Amino acid sequence: MSTMKTASAAIIAILMVIVMAGLLLKASVLGPVDQPLSPNPGDYLWDARDFETILQGLLILGGVFAILMLLRTSRREAIR
Repeated sequence: MSTMKTASAAIIAILMVIVMAGLLLKASVLGPVDQPLSPNPGDYLWDARDFETILQGLLILGGVFAILMLLRTSRREAIR
């Protein structure tokens, strides 16, 4: 494995840990729940799901990145 791949993987892993720690700290520091401004409960429930939506997006992005890396290595092995 090249040093460039190793360095980029380490940087991405560190950034993911920082983002996840920040999201967990934000979720644990939340104060009391306020009265919803809208009479529609769907608006309030959607606003409260920011942590889950960001986490799902990161999981999908990680899966796409892993698939692209696998395809890239298989193409290089086919050329050899």
